[in-house]
Amino acid sequence: MKRRDIMLGAAALGLSISLAAPALAESELRLAHFSPTSDPNHVTATAFAERVAEATGGEHTVKIFPSAQLGGEVDAVEGLLLGTIDITMPSAAVIANWVPEMNVLNMPFVFRDWDHYTETMHGELLDEMVAVAAEKNIRVLGAMTSGARHIMTREPLESFEDLRGRKIRTVQNPVHVAAFNAFGANATAIAYTEVYSSLQTGVVDGGDAANTNYFTEKFYEVAPNWAQVSWLFYSNFIIMREDAFQALPAETQDALQQIGREIGRDHFARYRISDDEKLGELVAAGVNVTEPDRAPFQQAAQAVYDEFLTSDRERQLLQMITAE
Repeated sequence: MKRRDIMLGAAALGLSISLAAPALAESELRLAHFSPTSDPNHVTATAFAERVAEATGGEHTVKIFPSAQLGGEVDAVEGLLLGTIDITMPSAAVIANWVPEMNVLNMPFVFRDWDHYTETMHGELLDEMVAVAAEKNIRVLGAMTSGARHIMTREPLESFEDLRGRKIRTVQNPVHVAAFNAFGANATAIAYTEVYSSLQTGVVDGGDAANTNYFTEKFYEVAPNWAQVSWLFYSNFIIMREDAFQALPAETQDALQQIGREIGRDHFARYRISDDEKLGELVAAGVNVTEPDRAPFQQAAQAVYDEFLTSDRERQLLQMITAE
């Protein structure tokens, strides 16, 4: 899907949302996410629910719907904006279809390493993301991560050249599609819930993931070759509807924001440990782990920056990241 088509659709949905009244359950908040219960995302969702109940004296409880029970990432954001879901934990890649400034987080190799990524995402940049998302009726409560993204394939991937012409599944975001096309692949945006079957049946030759979800989703069963590229640190956010958030008492708003930020920092540490541990388990399980030279990928990525970061605000956000 072209970027313009995605954004026009998002704009149309945003208009209909702005005319709707808030639809927040008085006592039970519905939190939907897409990971299995063995994933750090679910651990964080559970911790968030416990903290909210404690902080509000049980006035607000959180019911968790894991494993895409209420749909994929795009479905969950749409449900949140329409009021059928109260809280969700989608990627910046998906939120960017409504908040295009978030595409700065989807730029290939924009973060140098885990330390740079962690400190930047929980500093002034997070405040800016709260501000830009609020303009689109989305309240960011905290920043999460799904780790450093690598490339999984059905056949071995030893170098940049090996990716040429292969059909690679990407997230439903135009920047991700453009990145893998720039890497020489034939990129195809497919919902996360369809990744395993698409690899299994040969609809695609590969995709990308972090060590953790590559392991927990058992993608290695259908794509046993794992190229450590770290082309992206994949960001997620805990979000709810801005107008629903504003309808809450001030003390509840403060509690949700404090909990969201603290839980987000804890989540970064948890996911980093998980990614390290899961790589060792993948090696022990016999997965073919390779380390292609990253330089050709980084050189090809420049075209993606030139295409997508076109507004002054987007360039300012990029400067905030690279100046750290």
